[in-house]
Amino acid sequence: MLFQSNSLGLEIHQHGFVWTLASGRADSPVIERFEVTTGSEEILKTSIKEGNIFDPALLSRQIAEGWNKLSTDIKRVSISLPDLSGRVMVLEMDSPIKSKAEGIDQIKWKLKKSFPVELSELHLDYHLLKVDAEGKSFLLVALASKSVISEYEELLLSISLEPAQIDFASLNLYRLFSSRLEVNDNLAFLICHRGLLTVMVFQDGILDFHRSKYIGTSLSDPVRLYREVNSSLLVYSDSRGGWKPQKFFYSVSPSERGLFRSVLFEATGMEPFLADTDALISTSKQRIDRLELPEILSSLGAASRSLR
Repeated sequence: MLFQSNSLGLEIHQHGFVWTLASGRADSPVIERFEVTTGSEEILKTSIKEGNIFDPALLSRQIAEGWNKLSTDIKRVSISLPDLSGRVMVLEMDSPIKSKAEGIDQIKWKLKKSFPVELSELHLDYHLLKVDAEGKSFLLVALASKSVISEYEELLLSISLEPAQIDFASLNLYRLFSSRLEVNDNLAFLICHRGLLTVMVFQDGILDFHRSKYIGTSLSDPVRLYREVNSSLLVYSDSRGGWKPQKFFYSVSPSERGLFRSVLFEATGMEPFLADTDALISTSKQRIDRLELPEILSSLGAASRSLR
């Protein structure tokens, strides 16, 4: 892994992209500069099977213009993609994983009947979360079509930038907040980012459940938000013999925080905690306020991957 004193993160989403230049440490990144480009027209269609980007030539030019505004010579870029351009899941395997290659083979075998893409066409990576007392392995799996990954890589290569790590938005957001959560605890972390609801549950500080679903703006349909939150928590509790998280944290845009907090309280009967972002605002080298900050969080999380 090549670590840098400054690093670049780029989030690409359906209506634009966000550049963030960061410094500091991986667990406490500092915003040096950022550039947000957003439009009303969609620039991509998220899909795990088909090409995502409508006009690669136009988007690459716009991304290059954003990079130029940062006034940096850094060309290695960590990319944050929409979760629906691939899949993220926690898988339970019946036996220990002896090697990386064996793990990939076992994952493909387990998914072969339920996945919509030919498995030979998938780019797949995983992280071993734990092995329980019965010898079962629990894996955090991220996968996407090789052609979709190549599409985003070629977008940067065409403007002489180097794609480094590529990850999904929900994982980059968790990466950013992990040091601010009591991750040695039993908790749930819920994120609503660009219309995608992600529910993550941790047991003894280890990720035990990950589920993402597109719900749109929660303010427009609070009933659906409640239904999806409740459904995710019930699915998890049923799979774990009734076990439930003891604390709830959430991250959502300022305009939706009141409603989101109310929905979580109604669904869980517990007062949730807002994930703290004050340190990110107070240390930023470029002026930023609480309304702007949610726009850059995913790209900042991506940038933090290349910091020590």
